[in-house]
Amino acid sequence: MLHALTTASLRRHYLFNKLSEDELARIGEHAQIIDLEAGENLFFQDTEAEYFYQVHSGQIKLSRLNPDGNEKVIEILSPDETFAEAVMFMNIRRYPVTATAVTPSTVYAFRNQAFLDIVRNNNDLCLRLLGDMAMRLRSRMHEIEQLTMKNATYRVVRYFVHELERAGKESGELELSVQKQLLASRLSIKPETLSRILAALRDQGLIQSQGKKIVILDPEALRNYE
Repeated sequence: MLHALTTASLRRHYLFNKLSEDELARIGEHAQIIDLEAGENLFFQDTEAEYFYQVHSGQIKLSRLNPDGNEKVIEILSPDETFAEAVMFMNIRRYPVTATAVTPSTVYAFRNQAFLDIVRNNNDLCLRLLGDMAMRLRSRMHEIEQLTMKNATYRVVRYFVHELERAGKESGELELSVQKQLLASRLSIKPETLSRILAALRDQGLIQSQGKKIVILDPEALRNYE
């Protein structure tokens, strides 16, 4: 069960901000707080989905195994982000990915059935969820387009621009939130390719890099990069 301070913070998220106090309390009654060590799995691909989750602290990696047995990183999630919520609306409720803690992490687990019971009796919430999930799907489709139709350098550049925007920065220093190997998998490139791209961007005077620290020297050129 989540305490009052936690449930108050949930209202910042689109899944919860239209709930009444009573509805939010009902969600909290069925919620769990789960602590994970780095490398520990939260759930596995194709297992039955009874919960959806929100990251409270740390980082969670979502990945799938390709037919050849290689791991493909789908997403790296940061605090306040939710995941696996779409599964509760599917006919076959099984997780399409494996969730693993990248660093020591804490997540909130919400029981699907408790949330669905509320959605069935809240038309405003249902319409809001449809709108927000449609926007997220559109964003995901755009991302797939970038991964499949743009070259590797462009994908790395767009990642840096996105990180700048998420941090609310026009320029300056960024610290990669994930290991380079995970980032390479996330962008569908090989680690050695990522290293070559970073070297090329340094040679072009767009960035400076040392370890996980990236300094954006020319943000405007980076945004206009083709």
